[in-house]
Amino acid sequence: MWPIRSMLFVPGHKLDWIAKAPKYGPDAVVIDLEDAVPTADKAAAREITRTGIAKLAAAGVGAFVRINALDQGGLDDTLAIATPGLAGIMLPKSRTPEEVRALDNRLSFGEGKAGLEYGSVSILVLPETPEGLADARALAQASARVKGVVGVIGGPVGGDVARAVGFRPTIEGSEQLYLASKLVLDSRAGDAPHPMASIIGTKIEDLDAIRRLVGRAKALGYSGAVLIHPSHVAIANELFTPTKEEIEYYSGLVAAFQAAEQSGSAAVRYKGAMVDYAMRLYAEGILREGKRRGLLGV
Repeated sequence: MWPIRSMLFVPGHKLDWIAKAPKYGPDAVVIDLEDAVPTADKAAAREITRTGIAKLAAAGVGAFVRINALDQGGLDDTLAIATPGLAGIMLPKSRTPEEVRALDNRLSFGEGKAGLEYGSVSILVLPETPEGLADARALAQASARVKGVVGVIGGPVGGDVARAVGFRPTIEGSEQLYLASKLVLDSRAGDAPHPMASIIGTKIEDLDAIRRLVGRAKALGYSGAVLIHPSHVAIANELFTPTKEEIEYYSGLVAAFQAAEQSGSAAVRYKGAMVDYAMRLYAEGILREGKRRGLLGV
């Protein structure tokens, strides 16, 4: 499943929306039990979410669930929605490693109760508190289940992260660059190799702004985007998929390096640049993803 290019949020109390989500082409869907569900509907949303997970799994789409914060019912959410087809849990308001470990333990119990393979359900941590944002590497390291830290790259409408840090977001985004880059590094340094960027804070129909923010996420090192509207999915899938030009360039680079090795050299001049093992490893990563997407030979 990993890396995931696109994750689409869908409210957990709207089964018809969940059922329709796969037609928009996301690699995964995040059924939301937190901010998108009215308080009065949260209990009923758990059973709807279980049904939604089964529908997503049948459609071959990764089924994730954003639970409520642990002190607001998140542990009970976890047991209620532990069911075959569940791929992962997104933990909002992540603050301490102890919270991540508590979720890990509850997931272990839930997996056993539901007959799931131990350790099969992943965790994505979403730090939205000053403590969690400052110590995101510790969150990533707290459990082997953690696949990535979720950062936020947003436009001028602020959310939890902007409030926690105190910055005023802009579409230009210079005020967010330090934090966005830090969370990528924290995730990878914490052995959670798939940091994801939540794209928020713009007009839904402003696809140029969405493209700009998703492109920024890719440039900063995120491996995919978490999205709030179906119209944004195609943009993330496009930008996080190697292009034909990249496949051609890196295929040529690897071939040139292999020829250099055969002649007893560990570096070679390729299209005007000197490349060595570091560049080859990067190129091979691009080509692996291209192969996974069926793009080699295009």
